[in-house]
Amino acid sequence: MGGFSLEVLLNYRKNKEERLAKELAEIKNQINQKKAKIDILEEEKKDILHTLRKNQRESKVIWDIVSLFHYMTILERRVKSAKEDLDAINIQYQIKHKQLIEAAKERKILEKLKERWQQLKQRSLFRKEQYFLDEVAINGFFRHQA
Repeated sequence: MGGFSLEVLLNYRKNKEERLAKELAEIKNQINQKKAKIDILEEEKKDILHTLRKNQRESKVIWDIVSLFHYMTILERRVKSAKEDLDAINIQYQIKHKQLIEAAKERKILEKLKERWQQLKQRSLFRKEQYFLDEVAINGFFRHQA
């Protein structure tokens, strides 16, 4: 009996699963970076809002207040854009995660097939060995009888 005929396919599936796991980790890293960026923008937005309220209370120059308000609008757009990017990355993550789960299932199926093949091969070898030992015992018995 030769080797497991699907070994090449099993190795391909293992490599595919490893590649998908790496891609998933990269996407997770992108998600974390985007969340950190959103947090920074939100924090900056709070600081600008605080400065804007302070300037309004102190009756500062109107141009300072207008420029802060304009910058606040820009920050809000950046936050919205970053959240939209995060949503798109989350969708990529979900797709890649499903692909990884499917690849793992495919690999496990092949590994079970390989395990069954090995068990069948082992049983076959055991039967052949048992047959050989039986023949040796029978021949030995007849030699002693003769």
